[in-house]
Amino acid sequence: MKRRILISVDWFPPAFRAGGPIRSSFNLAAFLSAQWEVWVMTSNKDLGADQILDVPVDVWTDVPAGSNTLCVRYNSAVNVATWDRVLQEVRPDAVHLNSLFSQDYTLLPLRRLRKKPHVRVVLAPRGMLGQAALSIKPFKKRMFLALARGMGWMDGVLWHASTDQEAYEVRCAFPRARVHVAQNLPSPFPAENPERPVDVWHIVVVGRVHRVKNLHFGLRALLRAESDRRVCVDFIGPMEDAGYKQELEHLAQTNPIAEVTFLGGVPPSELPRYFHSAHYLLSSTTQENFGHAIVEAWAHGCPVLISDCTPWRDLEARGIGWDWPLEDAAWDAGLKRALNLNPSEWKGMSKASRRFFSEQVTNSESEQANLALFEP
Repeated sequence: MKRRILISVDWFPPAFRAGGPIRSSFNLAAFLSAQWEVWVMTSNKDLGADQILDVPVDVWTDVPAGSNTLCVRYNSAVNVATWDRVLQEVRPDAVHLNSLFSQDYTLLPLRRLRKKPHVRVVLAPRGMLGQAALSIKPFKKRMFLALARGMGWMDGVLWHASTDQEAYEVRCAFPRARVHVAQNLPSPFPAENPERPVDVWHIVVVGRVHRVKNLHFGLRALLRAESDRRVCVDFIGPMEDAGYKQELEHLAQTNPIAEVTFLGGVPPSELPRYFHSAHYLLSSTTQENFGHAIVEAWAHGCPVLISDCTPWRDLEARGIGWDWPLEDAAWDAGLKRALNLNPSEWKGMSKASRRFFSEQVTNSESEQANLALFEP
């Protein structure tokens, strides 16, 4: 009999505004569905949106995931009774909780699962124990962590860390934690890699437009950069902070040679066309747990210009981009090199990026590590 896996997450496709965590959950669900029954509990809204998704609500719905199908319930609201009923209906062998601080989709089911010791409980913090994440509303979060440790809320949980760094962060917060490292799974490898124009540098920034993303640092560096071509920058992601967007727009006006456009959020299915027209993805993040936009850029033959605050390091040696400390001098020197490559040099990096994705990002070791999270 197939094992039954229940995935609990605040947002799930067609929601997309929360970015990477949604892709992580969907890619994991799609992968597991090839051999097990996968059920998903989620909300019927997108992050920060008042309008509900165009989906059946409060019923189990079949959702395609590659060549397989997921059973998804988009909830208008959840409470203790909802979770008791769902756990009785699904009778899962394992439950995968995404996020650490979600009241409805982590803490509430965690309470109910204490009465079901035979169910394997896996919790993915999704970067929420990193220093940058904990610096947002720090008092409230540290009080929660102290209470969770003192009350034993996480006792018996298997922590799903995406990287060795995240495993370290989990053990710092919960010294007795059982932690299993399993890299997040990427989206499928695209078949094509079209040519890009050689008269302009086209750069994409993918993710939420919010101050916590440190977008101003990367944009400032681009606007200072010495380049042999005109620079076009597309910000692709939901506008969560209107004031911050205005700051970025004013900043862009300081260099009329660079063309900066804000495209808003787009569903993941539309991202390939932007990656396929871009020469680089830029990310000046202060913390990244995995970086779906980074690995998807590589898959589409797009090298990256990123900070050294992600799991992806030593990129220049691999010929797939650069990872720089968040210091002006490092970015100025690095961008001068990146924005003055000749077409042949850039094409070599584009090919190397796709090769790195297919050989290193997509690999049997990470797939087996993800399966091991749920095996008895």
